[in-house]
Order: sequence, then structure tokens, then C-alpha cells
Amino acid sequence: PPHLHLARRRTQTSGLTRSTWRLRLLPAPSTRSSRSSRARRRCTSRCSTRSSHWRRPRSRLASGSARTSLIVAGLVSLDTGGKGVILFILGALLGASFLFFQYGFASGWRLLITQGDTRPMGYHFLLVGLCSLVFLPVSFLDLGASGSLAPISISLIMGSFIFGIGMQLANGCGSGVLFTYGGGSARMLFALPGFVIGSVLGSLALPPVLEWGALNPIAIGGSDSLLVSLLTNASLIFGVMAVCFYLAHKTGRALSKKWLLGTGLIAVLCALVFVISGHPWGVTFGFTVWGGKLALLAGLPIDKAVFWQWPGPALALKQSVFADISSLMNFGMIIGAGFLAAITASFAQQPWPPSRQLIAAIIGGLLMGVGARLAFGCNIGAFLAGISSGSLHGWLWAICALAGSWIGIKIRPYFGF
Repeated sequence: PPHLHLARRRTQTSGLTRSTWRLRLLPAPSTRSSRSSRARRRCTSRCSTRSSHWRRPRSRLASGSARTSLIVAGLVSLDTGGKGVILFILGALLGASFLFFQYGFASGWRLLITQGDTRPMGYHFLLVGLCSLVFLPVSFLDLGASGSLAPISISLIMGSFIFGIGMQLANGCGSGVLFTYGGGSARMLFALPGFVIGSVLGSLALPPVLEWGALNPIAIGGSDSLLVSLLTNASLIFGVMAVCFYLAHKTGRALSKKWLLGTGLIAVLCALVFVISGHPWGVTFGFTVWGGKLALLAGLPIDKAVFWQWPGPALALKQSVFADISSLMNFGMIIGAGFLAAITASFAQQPWPPSRQLIAAIIGGLLMGVGARLAFGCNIGAFLAGISSGSLHGWLWAICALAGSWIGIKIRPYFGF
């Protein structure tokens, strides 16, 4: 039988070797299987205990994020009413969507420059094109919302170039800083304060830099015919998208269904923000408001500066942080991304970056803050909102920011990237 073993034993006595044969009984197969099943049960018990230890902090984080969301939503409802609550929820959905799909602008532009991968840029222009199909008709027909048009100025060129450098050093753009901060990124713990400080510095620099030269806003396709404007802008936007996807296909790179789905979902959310708020979604002005209020609390006479005496900034400085739509949605993005990170336990997957990268995050945040203020926005407020609104400044922003990104990528190795 397979559980019997014939063993030979050799002994030596007076120069003679004697062999002894014995039958050895091994454990029966059923016994071994029962032992292995008991071992499996013990392992399963230990694994379930470990998973319960992971589930408990995860559930605490999720419940904490939910309670924070309810508290902020209550404060928003007292300050801005139902409209503010809806925009806060949309901001939370945007933060969760960006984190879930890992929908980044800085990383996508870096792939284009370093690897020649045109797919992310194609997704971005698909997002811009879908938004333009809503922004342009609603703005032209004066249905309660208007697009984002900005002057063509030296400050735009300077600011977008500086912003491009900063977003590569910080490893994220305006929206990227928000959703990765909410998702538990240690790097963004340093980039976000730098962004806020840089936004205040940029607000002080913008008025004198605007005097260096500026042209009035230019609408692509004109403003006389909706059909001409829509066809002209759609041809440009979807044309760039088609070229990007064609080049990707030619190099054997398949499109990601997940990113296509994420692009469509984010486009729907951006359209809802546009219709409800009355203007395109923006990020960086909220950082400027946070920095201005902190400067006032620190006793700095920021309200005496030229920028803060303009009607919009002056009003935002007097009201609460929930009254400004950009600031409100920034809170929503952080909390929405934090809630998703809590329920998926991605907080535990965030390693602590080296010190050189943390220094790069601070410098990148400062550069992005200054650049966004000089260039009238970031990838969201200038690139996405500008081009979707048919404004020439959005295209110029993209070209200059792409050039700045090239410089930023060349600098990244000095910070250990």
C-alpha cells in the first residue's frame, strides 16, 4: 500500500556489515488531508482576522469622511442655500471621479513629451469638445450661463509657461493637487500650501503685469453666428483629438475604455456645473481666496492691494469661503476624493516621498499659484474652460504650458524623479 515504506538499516559489528529491513507505517492519506485542512482553517482564520483589522480603520475613515461631508453640506446650505449644496456635491463627485479614473493632466502631458504617447492629450481634447457642445450654445443663446473669455496678454504667456514648469515639479495640476490631496498623497501636503501662497503672490503681481500689454478677448469663429462658432470650434477641437488618437493607433497604443468612460462622466459633471453655477468650473481662484483670507487673519493688509479692490475679489474676500463657487467646489473635491480613498483603503498605499521631491512639490505649488493667477486659470479654468468657450486664450495657454512642461520635465531628475 502507498502508506507502507520498506526501510533498510545498516549496522557494523566486528568488521561485518549487517542489514536489517523494517516496514514503516506512514500516516494515512486521510490523516494528512485532515491535517492540511486544519492548517488551511487556521490560515483562513488568521487571514480573516487581519482583513477585519484592515476593514475597521477603513470603515472609520469612510464614516469620518461622510460625517465631514454632512457638516460641510449643512454649513453650505446655511450660507448659500440649495444651489451651493448641489455644487458642493458636484465637486465631491468630480473629486471621486478624478481619483477613481486617475484622470490627470500633468502626467498625461508628461507621457506626450517623454514617450510620445498622444492618448492622454486625445482624451483631454475629447473632454474639451464635449464641454464645448454645451458651453457654446448656452452662452450664445444667453440661457443663464456664459463662457470663459480672457485677454491675450503677456501675463497669459508668462503665467501659463510658469504653470507648466510647476505642475511637473509638483506632479499635479490644479485639479490634480486637489484630488490627490484628498486621496492621501503626502506630496500634496506640501504642494497645496505652496499653491495657496503662490496664488496670493500672483494676485499682487497681476495688475502691474497686465499693464505690459494685452489684447481684448478673441472669440474663435466670431460671435455673430452660433452655427459658425460651433462648427469652427468643434472642427479644431475634435480635429486635434482625431490626430492624437490616430497617432496612438499608428504606434500600436490602444485606447483605454476606462479613460473614455471617465472622460464622458467628467464632461457631464462639468456641463452640470456650468448650467447650475452660470460659468465654467474653475479651481485656482478658490486657492487665491483661501490665501487672501489667511493673509487677513495674519494681519497683512491684503485688501489694500489693487487686485483685491476689484469687484469680484473684494466680494470674495468679504464673504465666507463657501460663498465663492470655486472655493466651495475645491472643498467638495477634497472630501469626495477622501471618501473614495477611505472606502478603497488607498490611504495605506501612499508612500512617503523623498525629501527632494517634497521640496519640488513646494516649489511647484508656488510656481503654479503664481502662474495660474497671471494666466487667468489652470488646466481647468484656462485650458478646459477657455477652449470650450471658444476663447483663443485657451489655445495659447495650452501651447505655453506645454512648453513649460518640457522645461519642468528636464528639471525633475534634479529632485530625484
